[in-house]
Amino acid sequence: MSVTAKSKKTKIELEISSERKEMLEKAAAMTELSLNDYVVHYALVAAQEHIASHGKMVLADRDREVFMAALENPPEPNEALKAAIEKHQEKYGNW
Repeated sequence: MSVTAKSKKTKIELEISSERKEMLEKAAAMTELSLNDYVVHYALVAAQEHIASHGKMVLADRDREVFMAALENPPEPNEALKAAIEKHQEKYGNW
């Protein structure tokens, strides 16, 4: 038999107008969810989308071409980059 650990629950307090609460209650009822489950579900969906999109970058065609060209043909390291690499290697060792 496997034992599953239960997550410790915590509370979040929200202050909203009665009109907004009524709207949320109506939407929750339409989806057959409790108000709590409705708010948590859609807040988590929005959070996941926000987190997923945070690391994405959308470039115009011209900018994408410049970016890809720099990746494919990087410039020679300048003195500042060489110094930074040396400092990093002194502190953390060679990679």
